[in-house]
Amino acid sequence: MKSDAGATFALLLCVWWGTAQAQVAYVRHMSELRIKELNDLAIRIGDSINPEIYACDSYYDYVCSRNRPLFSIMGHMPQTSELMQLMTQLQNDPEQFEAKQKLMDFFISCNTLRSVEDCYRETFEFFKPLFGFIITKNLVESSSHELRDFLDVLDRFVARSKEIFRSDSHPILSKLATYKEKFRTPAIYFHSGDLNREYRALRVYRESYEHNIRNLEQHRKRNSTYELGVQRTMLDWSLYLFQSSNKPMSYFYPTFTVHLYMTLFNSTERQRDFTRFREEVECLKLPQFVNVLDEARMLAVIYLKSFRYAWHDYSDWIISRTTHREIYDHEDTILKKYHLNNKRLFFTLYAQNFCEFGKNLAESLFYLGLKQNEDFINSYSCGHQTQSSSCV
Repeated sequence: MKSDAGATFALLLCVWWGTAQAQVAYVRHMSELRIKELNDLAIRIGDSINPEIYACDSYYDYVCSRNRPLFSIMGHMPQTSELMQLMTQLQNDPEQFEAKQKLMDFFISCNTLRSVEDCYRETFEFFKPLFGFIITKNLVESSSHELRDFLDVLDRFVARSKEIFRSDSHPILSKLATYKEKFRTPAIYFHSGDLNREYRALRVYRESYEHNIRNLEQHRKRNSTYELGVQRTMLDWSLYLFQSSNKPMSYFYPTFTVHLYMTLFNSTERQRDFTRFREEVECLKLPQFVNVLDEARMLAVIYLKSFRYAWHDYSDWIISRTTHREIYDHEDTILKKYHLNNKRLFFTLYAQNFCEFGKNLAESLFYLGLKQNEDFINSYSCGHQTQSSSCV
């Protein structure tokens, strides 16, 4: 009888412990993985900015002078640890095929002359479709909440754009709607048979790294089907989704949504009636530096609108559901100990997209939306008022 009671108690203890473990996985609406990623991201942001610079004096120097921007629009080069993780998964995957063997042979040839870190990066650059294969096979479809969040961002962009243009017939929006549906099952674009065809003409030799580099560069220029069209988009989105794993929404909007708006406005603004465009430019009160050249003026409007609409969409996301607001507030509580918040994350990630263009272009062209944003001014306590505008 005692043994039965003891077994029952042990069983109840196991059930209780399992339940407790399951509960520990989430703190309010955030998983422990998301909380860890937010802490890691905050540390990396802190290392990338220059705290000796006052953000309001020169935001470019504040986010770019250390020359450590974290991301660019549509993602970034994965860290070496991430590439090692993907390569290990690819190597251990039971499916064997010719293209995968060519990747491994190239890595071996590289390792005879280059550092391990360099070889991981070069292998990634030349064999991205195979990384798409393992990402969509093991990560995208098994992390449904990540895919769901990504598709939600896309849905919101398409819906918002239809409101802006009062139409759903723009070719970019139509293509995006189609691509969005295709990306619900992205693995179909990375079947082993397709990858074998992609690299069929490529010769790779374990003993000749220099020869392999020449062949791969020629292959990418002449033969790759993943450089254009739907395959390129599926690959870009898969890589972006992997790199965005467990990131907050204040990451998605300045690194992805803003890219979508840039693509859209780069088309629509160039097709507008010149008189109406000129009136809008006058209303926006663009700096004299920008007004010197027609193309600079055009780019200023494109980037200004892209920033404003991406910020508006992120602000809309926060208030669209009670859950979103609670997640936002919880994230801000975590970020506070790093002297950060979601707004500062958004502004920093947006601004670091343009570090490579230099201070003059960044401050005078790409950062116009930042400088006219009241939340930006308040977030950094800049102490001056923005000029409100109803032009955009």
